[in-house]
Amino acid sequence: MLPGASVAPGAKVTGGTVLGAGCHVGPDAQVDGSVLFDGAEVGPGAAVRSSAVGRAARIGEGAVLDGVVIGDGARIASGNELARGLRVWPGVEIGPTAIRFSTDA
Repeated sequence: MLPGASVAPGAKVTGGTVLGAGCHVGPDAQVDGSVLFDGAEVGPGAAVRSSAVGRAARIGEGAVLDGVVIGDGARIASGNELARGLRVWPGVEIGPTAIRFSTDA
């Protein structure tokens, strides 16, 4: 964890995760086996697994990322579920619950 990175109470950072300078992991979020570049933010209750999150990118509350790459400055709003292999270009904004790959009906 580089200087200025912070992990809120209840958050879990595991699996060799690397947090860049100024990163923030919100309350009850889970980050496992991932890289968060400088200034990236993971919102409350979000889950980031085996992913790379670019500089100053924002992951919204309750979003789920599994095996994805998020470009610098991208915004992933709350409720999105991004599946393995998905790539989000720098600066792209994905609105609330726009992408879901869950198996629930």
